[in-house]
Amino acid sequence: MKKYSIEFFGTFFLLLISALTENPIAIGLGLASLIYIGAHISGAHYNPAVSIAMVIRGEISRTECLKYTIAQILGAIAGSFIYFLITNNIFEIQPDSNTTRVQFLIAEFIFTFLLVITILFVGTHPKLKDNQFYGAVIGLTVIASQYSIGEISSSVLNPAISLGPSLFNIFNGQGLNISLAFSPYYIFITIIGGVFAAYLFKFYLKEKQ
Repeated sequence: MKKYSIEFFGTFFLLLISALTENPIAIGLGLASLIYIGAHISGAHYNPAVSIAMVIRGEISRTECLKYTIAQILGAIAGSFIYFLITNNIFEIQPDSNTTRVQFLIAEFIFTFLLVITILFVGTHPKLKDNQFYGAVIGLTVIASQYSIGEISSSVLNPAISLGPSLFNIFNGQGLNISLAFSPYYIFITIIGGVFAAYLFKFYLKEKQ
């Protein structure tokens, strides 16, 4: 139960920091802090794309992945609720209006791939496992991603961060909101990016053996 509560609260704070600041440095540093808090308990995924990659990597089971994902989505919903209470606004995620669907999908795929393969290398590689710099490296990767594609696709890189606000906005009476319209695309492409990263990482390890 501790693992799932950490995934809930980690995703909760990640969404809240993202929504309140919309600042790449704050988001990256916030994630790094959350990783150091939760890594020894749950692995500090805070992202279904990461959890699915960890199933492929053999770090967690499919059942655990499902429970992690539910906890992460609930955390994102709760974060959206607190954001609404604090600001009296809803948190909506969408690509830039001048960005085509293909452009934002490519951007999200590439940088989700970068995030997940970074996590796999610094967090699970036999030669780097149990290092003390993994959280900082992951946080820096998120900062780089935010600066690179934040104005193109919002640099979501996380199915829960897309789905959570969409579901809360429905519960809050917004109906078919903007976030919900784009959420399926974000969910699909970020999961694909994470899966691709996981299989490439496994291939790399196999080649090195």
